[in-house]
Amino acid sequence: MGSKAAKNVYAWTAGDEEGIAASWPECEARVVGRKGARYRGFATRQDARAWLDAGARYEDRGAKKARDRMDLPEDAVFFDAGTGRGNGTEANVTDRDGTPLAHLEAPEHVLTPFGTIQLSPGRTNNFGELLGCYYALKIARRLGVRRVLGDSALVLDYWSKDHLSAEKRANDPDLVRLAAMTARERIAFEAGGGALSHVPGGQNPADLGFHRD
Repeated sequence: MGSKAAKNVYAWTAGDEEGIAASWPECEARVVGRKGARYRGFATRQDARAWLDAGARYEDRGAKKARDRMDLPEDAVFFDAGTGRGNGTEANVTDRDGTPLAHLEAPEHVLTPFGTIQLSPGRTNNFGELLGCYYALKIARRLGVRRVLGDSALVLDYWSKDHLSAEKRANDPDLVRLAAMTARERIAFEAGGGALSHVPGGQNPADLGFHRD
């Protein structure tokens, strides 16, 4: 899953004052207890300054995500996994609009009412990401789509290529089988002109709602 972006500086405004703080404690001292105060963390001072110059307005996150997703390829399949619903790990496969696609390949008995794939108890998020990748590849091949995107570097760069550590191979036979199956699907997918690539977690249409970047 995507990692939270680092916040190096904090822009703040309160009444007729505004500024850029080098740390959260400095920003906190400027805004706490002041009516109408606004603040936001940024990676760079330039971004912080731009936010202040634009009126220090808070943007609707849902609208921003929708706009960001319009920049993603339409002819693509996306995958993700998460545990935030509280019922164990779920894997998700969707199109760019977030429409579930797992039912096209996954067995009906593992599908949740949300169209996601329910993993067996104890399965990790990383295992769910790999399972999502496996089904995304199968679905992409079925639909004739040549792009598969996810936000797990571990799965994209290693596990989907059947690159597992010796410890994993010795202790997790289910992961060994799934990695081998996914690698075979990936080879066939890429042989047909397909490509796997990374999408930021916060922009992933298959995100189960638990990213905050």
